[in-house]
Amino acid sequence: MAVQVSGSSGPIARLEGREFEYMMKKRSVTIGRNSSQGSVDVSMGHSSFISRRHLEIFTASDDGSGSGDFYLRCLGKNGVFVDGVFLRRGAPPLQLPRMCTFRFPSTNIKINFTALSSGKKAKREAPESPVKPVQPQISPLTINIPDNIAHLMSPLPSPTGTIRYLRPQKQPLEVKGQRKPAGC
Repeated sequence: MAVQVSGSSGPIARLEGREFEYMMKKRSVTIGRNSSQGSVDVSMGHSSFISRRHLEIFTASDDGSGSGDFYLRCLGKNGVFVDGVFLRRGAPPLQLPRMCTFRFPSTNIKINFTALSSGKKAKREAPESPVKPVQPQISPLTINIPDNIAHLMSPLPSPTGTIRYLRPQKQPLEVKGQRKPAGC
């Protein structure tokens, strides 16, 4: 169950779709589709590509003001795109930028997220570690094309209409009463 943000009377974030606007006033909001097994804070309709509990957006503010960073946890089996980058189910929570767009895979359903709180946490004393790539560094692809490749290429096609298919002529019909001379 989501907890109401204490000490904050206004919304802390806005979720906006094609046909809705949801003002986030709680620390945690669940997005998905309503079903007989339960409801969500933001229902995205009845698409089978959207899980009952597909996304959770939450803030990790220590003081309860909702002014901290926002995070997204993907709970849906199909994952979600955040600004075009795929996030799979079970991945660690993703820290969201102040504005971003979520898109549900195999659909055109999008949600625009905007953090409304302006307060920022005090700067941390220790610098943040740089982002490390998940995959090892891959060297760029190089292709060597030999200079003399004419013998490897197919001949160019002829221009349209210059080569005609010639059908063999039919044998002339035999006229009744006439016979072909012997030996012909």
